Amino acid sequence: MKKENLLCVFLLFLFCLTSCGDDAGSETLPVDNTQPTITGSTFYELKGYESAAQGFNTLTPENLSDPLYLQDGALIGESYHFLESDKLRLDEMTEMTATGEWMPSAAIAEGKCYWVRHTSILLYTYLKLRIAYIDGNSVGIEYIEDSTEERDPTEGNVNANAPIEGKKFVTDYSMPHLNPENIYVEHSVTHNDAEIMNYALEWVESKRHSAWVAFSFDAVTVQKNVSRTDAWNLDPQLPGICPEENDHKSDGFDKGHLCASEDRVYSKEANEQTFYYSNMSPQMSSFNGGFWASFEILVQDWARSNAYDKVYVAKGGTLDQLLVNFTGTRNGNDGVLPQTDANGFTKKGLACPKYYFMAVLSEKGSEYHAIGFWMEHRDDYGYEYDNFVPSDVMKTYAVSIDELEKNTGLDFFCNLPDDVEDAVEASWNEANWTW
Repeated sequence: MKKENLLCVFLLFLFCLTSCGDDAGSETLPVDNTQPTITGSTFYELKGYESAAQGFNTLTPENLSDPLYLQDGALIGESYHFLESDKLRLDEMTEMTATGEWMPSAAIAEGKCYWVRHTSILLYTYLKLRIAYIDGNSVGIEYIEDSTEERDPTEGNVNANAPIEGKKFVTDYSMPHLNPENIYVEHSVTHNDAEIMNYALEWVESKRHSAWVAFSFDAVTVQKNVSRTDAWNLDPQLPGICPEENDHKSDGFDKGHLCASEDRVYSKEANEQTFYYSNMSPQMSSFNGGFWASFEILVQDWARSNAYDKVYVAKGGTLDQLLVNFTGTRNGNDGVLPQTDANGFTKKGLACPKYYFMAVLSEKGSEYHAIGFWMEHRDDYGYEYDNFVPSDVMKTYAVSIDELEKNTGLDFFCNLPDDVEDAVEASWNEANWTW
């Protein structure tokens, strides 16, 4: 073949390549993963992909207060949801698909792009994000803020508690979703000429035990104005069905507070109400005075740290999972060996939970964060009274609210707008709490 003909063939080949590239669309444009794919984007390198022990850090996008981080090979963050894009570059992401599903985490795959939605009580913030590269324990992230959208926090709350005549606080953020088979009780006090919800509970008559107690800390209720009253008494709102002192005698268990005495020391009346027997749970002595008490102190410290505007709390013991056929290895404070029967009841007929839980929600401006704690009822943890649990150990008992709900069957923080609830309950982040 003549040289002139070879040159023509070569030029024709180049023309075909160029034409095919133009027809294929912008998504086939080659991407250099280390280079920006949109003007004004930010690059950040997250560590912790292979192992947090080899290094771990977080990414907090500008104008937001919640961090993103790597966990179990995925990108995750409290109050964030992710929508996968089929684009390869951020400048190609012009609109979100209407058919995709927002997920609580984003799989790490080099070159993958996502829409990211951050939810606060009044605002959605949308980001475009690309997994730029993976390098051992590091993942390169390219992102840019796309838009914001105001939201109505009163809309779309399908699982909120319905108002109840005469019950002022049933829609408080601390409340789990009510079970109509149980008895809902609110205890309030008048303090500085204002009625304050002291705490609420849901009473399960067949178990002679509360399903949960709920309350909140704010600028008033965090105050420490009085000392422990030890005002043991019947719950006046549960006439004839509330346990009494004799039901807790000589059984080897402590009368364990659910809403702790130290949770309510802003007024004498408020503290006295924490000594109602409806607020007690039969707990092994070392668990009550050491292990459980450590988590109580931690939450009280959070509430009194000035790091949050309000802290909402729900806690209790599992009444669908009781400590059955149990015989302790050490006497209780009353000198009696604790025991339960085949149904999980104490000698005096009180349900004895096998597990205890705490659900905690913090509020700071329009930002919310949540964390749960799940712990087995045992007397061999090795912590009691002045030997409290170190924070590093307590962190190992932390779970997301979603996981806590699976364990307990309860629906916590149901009065939050559903999208806020979904966002804060999907995961917990150590950095959001003052350990």
